Amino acid sequence: MSTDRVEGAPAKERVGRTPKAFLVLALLVAAFLRVPYFFERDSSVDLRQPTVDAGFHDDWARSLAFGAEGASDWRPAHYADPHFDSSPYLRPPGFPYLLAGIYRVSGGSHLAAVAVQMILGCLSVWLLFSMVCRALGPGAGLVAALLLGCHWAPIYFEGELHAPALLIALELAFASCLLRFREARKRSWLAGAALALGLAVLTRPNVLLYLPAACLWLAWLGKRSARPWRKDALCLCAGVALAVLPATIRNKAASGQWVPVTTNFGINLYLGNHAGADGLIGDDPAGIATFKTCYDYPSLMARLETRLGPEATHGDVSDWFSDQAWAWIWEHPAEFVALTWRKLRWTLGPMEVGHNKEVALERRASPVLRFLPMPFPWMLGLAGLGCLLHLLGRRGAVPGEVREETERKRHELAGLALSLLVAYLVSLLPFFAAARYRVPALPWLALLASLSVPMLRLQRSRCMMALGGACALVVFCTWGAPQVSQSGEKWHVERAIAQSLAGHPAAARIELELALEANPASSRALYELALLEHAEGRKAKARQLYERVLRNNPTHHLALFNVATLQREAGDLAGALSRFEEAEAASPMFAPAPFNQGLLHLSAGRMQKAARCLERAIQLDLPALRLLQEAQRILGQALPEARQAGLNVAPLEGLLQRLRAPR
Repeated sequence: MSTDRVEGAPAKERVGRTPKAFLVLALLVAAFLRVPYFFERDSSVDLRQPTVDAGFHDDWARSLAFGAEGASDWRPAHYADPHFDSSPYLRPPGFPYLLAGIYRVSGGSHLAAVAVQMILGCLSVWLLFSMVCRALGPGAGLVAALLLGCHWAPIYFEGELHAPALLIALELAFASCLLRFREARKRSWLAGAALALGLAVLTRPNVLLYLPAACLWLAWLGKRSARPWRKDALCLCAGVALAVLPATIRNKAASGQWVPVTTNFGINLYLGNHAGADGLIGDDPAGIATFKTCYDYPSLMARLETRLGPEATHGDVSDWFSDQAWAWIWEHPAEFVALTWRKLRWTLGPMEVGHNKEVALERRASPVLRFLPMPFPWMLGLAGLGCLLHLLGRRGAVPGEVREETERKRHELAGLALSLLVAYLVSLLPFFAAARYRVPALPWLALLASLSVPMLRLQRSRCMMALGGACALVVFCTWGAPQVSQSGEKWHVERAIAQSLAGHPAAARIELELALEANPASSRALYELALLEHAEGRKAKARQLYERVLRNNPTHHLALFNVATLQREAGDLAGALSRFEEAEAASPMFAPAPFNQGLLHLSAGRMQKAARCLERAIQLDLPALRLLQEAQRILGQALPEARQAGLNVAPLEGLLQRLRAPR
């Protein structure tokens, strides 16, 4: 009569055999894969010309490191001032503050940021190995460490100005401290877990769901061991709150608003749940204004003043978007369930859903990443295999054949990893799908996959049963998963923008031509091509392209502004003024539009209108002071001529006096 056997030595004996050698091997492999990608990123123009969220992080970090007054040195002129100093946090502050520290030490080096993130990646490999090794042995620790260290996705995002590398290190530190607290029962480990989770919340607030998952895990352990757990859970919650409190106090001090961490919950919830939502991010919330980057948020707020009043705060705007999302969910429960299911399939599926960048195409173009494993469903399959083998091993084990301490540690580790994985995946579903957001789930998948190592001597029938279940999970996540177009249009446009900002117009033109081959009506490609033509002096061709952009998107404020500039240069002042006004209406926080209106009114002798437009533009531009200095120069030249012509200069004199007042 055969019985299932699981062999294993006590944890202390196993830890003393080969863990150091296995850890060195895992770290060497992780470093070996990151070094060539580090040099690949060094030669990439887009690293030094970050856009969208990465550009916002870069701008924010430089403002923290070198002062907001120098923002004109790195922030594109067409971006509205985000008012980092006087607004509550729009995005989580954890990563920008880390980036600011790196910039401060390195003199603003983007490559230094990549190096630090790759070090964090290796630190995560070490943390994962240590956790698994203590419970399952060095062999399982090596498997988990290699699955995480060799996976292409963490390496890719370590080369971007995004938060996954920091978040993975913090969440693993949180889990490691919890497990050490379970072993040693020392409050210092619980304090460490609270600090790590608090910092993780400041890096990505949706991981706050780890807190109830951890409390449930503590309750489960307390029930199994008949130990009190409520006080531990309360201390953990209080510690996380204390770690997050500085951000709340800072938001109150800077803006007068009680904002726990960020104000982007409402807009993100709305983008994921509204009529017409498909599970991906959209660019036009409720028809109010374009929302392609965080720099568009001030214009979005300005457009909402007609609904919320001129005194509406960031919190009011977030609440309004939240109310819109919850109302739609309440009124359309069936559509909400279908949409959530679609987002879940995207989250678990094989597609790398692009957001700021086309991640799948970036990986395919990388000489390093294209050869690294593995599709997300395969990681899910390996995790499923580990869970099933663990479950079957427990059911088939004969009392006395498995040492109690080893069994207990394995079961507690599996319970913690599974609860944190589920909590993280659930935290993603209310919003929109993107490849970047599921990367922090990979450590838990790698950990669960390593559960299979101690179970390899189970009965063959049980192993085959577990393998069949894992394969079924892979097929379920892969077969029929929703698809998203990856024609290459967006990818080529992004590469063209980076080449153009780096001063390589010929390379940018090639990329834009490839983007237009993929989609001849691409507004982004047409606009970037118009900019190239404009910069090279082919103004007629540039205007034709701008007009094509406006036929597709009549509220493209930058195209409107540039057409107005060309009209003014051609002597069509009335047409230019009309287009500048349209640009301001399309983007109320775009200061150059009212500034140029003021200049046209000034040249036409309309002093009252000129003063109003110039003052409006200067207020929008504060605290950068770029337009303030230019306005003082222009008014200083225009006033003597206006007086000589007998015009009413009182509005301009009043404006100049206000501009020269101390600030």
